[in-house]
Amino acid sequence: MMRRFFFLGIPFCLSSLLLIPALYLHVHNAFTVSALENISPEWVALHPSEYRAAVLTFKDSPKNTILTLYRDPLSRESVVSFFEALTHSRALAESILAYCDQFEVPPSLAFALAWEESRFNPRAVNTNKGSVDRGLFQLNSKAFPNLKEQDFFNPDLNARYGIAHLRWCLDLGGSEVAGLAMYNAGTTRVRADNTPKKTLDYIARVQAFRDGVEDLFSREIAPRWIIADGTVKAASEKASSSETRLALFPSFKGGLR
Repeated sequence: MMRRFFFLGIPFCLSSLLLIPALYLHVHNAFTVSALENISPEWVALHPSEYRAAVLTFKDSPKNTILTLYRDPLSRESVVSFFEALTHSRALAESILAYCDQFEVPPSLAFALAWEESRFNPRAVNTNKGSVDRGLFQLNSKAFPNLKEQDFFNPDLNARYGIAHLRWCLDLGGSEVAGLAMYNAGTTRVRADNTPKKTLDYIARVQAFRDGVEDLFSREIAPRWIIADGTVKAASEKASSSETRLALFPSFKGGLR
């Protein structure tokens, strides 16, 4: 499912949080209001390009503990806030995480897929020959014939179908690479050993972003918690709310103009 979309690069000044609402209305004017209304100012202070650049900076490969921390009430908010920073929408972050939990899909993979498909734009549209890809996970009109057009643009519904479909592809393919190939090119082409090169490039981009998400999470969020015998405990006192914005992202301190 390839996609076309428009994303405006807007100059950003970290020192002026008062500009945040206007900035996001301008950059994401194609988003639905419901997808934006729950953004927290302390997290949207990080410009998307700056935050996502940081995601791709860290290259370690630690064990993924995202779902474990999300499922525990004590640590859930830190996980939601992390992905809110990534998507710049609390509503999108909560929807994707909830369905990752339901369908046993690694959140890092689901968020990477949504980024590759739509850049987290619930209104993204791509017209193919004979079909249309729409919404957050670029659901194809032929693959989901029973969905009404407005359903595709409902971020929560799109996330539900997209992540459920990803789970199905992963199970059918038997591996992450095969599952992503099926999500992008369809099961028929992949099973016939006719996966196009552009799909292999697509998989590489998704996995690179997934790795970046996991690496940044492991450095900035996971160390705050101790997981033992299926339970989660705080590793230390959390930063106060006034310190939260940059305390979790030391690489940004003094780095923005």
